[in-house]
Amino acid sequence: MKPGSIVKIFKSEKGNEVMVRFPTKDDLRDMHEYINKLSREDTFLSVLGRYYSLKEEKDFLLMTLANIKKGNTRHYAVFVNNEYAGNCEIERGKEHRQQHIGALGISLRKKYRGEGIGKELFHMLIEEGKDMGLRLLKLSCFENNPVALNLYETLGFQRAGIIPGAFLYKGGYVGEVIMYLSLV
Repeated sequence: MKPGSIVKIFKSEKGNEVMVRFPTKDDLRDMHEYINKLSREDTFLSVLGRYYSLKEEKDFLLMTLANIKKGNTRHYAVFVNNEYAGNCEIERGKEHRQQHIGALGISLRKKYRGEGIGKELFHMLIEEGKDMGLRLLKLSCFENNPVALNLYETLGFQRAGIIPGAFLYKGGYVGEVIMYLSLV
């Protein structure tokens, strides 16, 4: 779990080279550019709709690196053809009674979606969850995102329920689908 260590290299369905590695402090500028571009895109992520300062992104990166070192998070930088293309992570529950649960998240640049990269990253995160000794994985999804919901169900995730109107999205409110996958 050393910063910069490569975890996986694979080809996307379109033949692009994908490298997944632990982040380093040198990734700050790429991460800052990426989160703000993603925020402007107004896609199916809860972190959108505003500008993130370089200081905010630096604080996030330093906190993430510390949590990786403690073993509470496995956060990865994703590069496609040597371009910072997104990230993915699994984060152990913070409360003592929930440290057996891992929360998953993935985001990718728009131009690299639909190439099977997300699916490959989810397979990797599921194995990481097992390696971390987790018993359960969870995630949430906008209820109006059938592509993601289908992917998660294909991977074995089950719906636990929907929180109606949980996300403000393009001027309206949509439900949040809570999903889980048992690792035992």
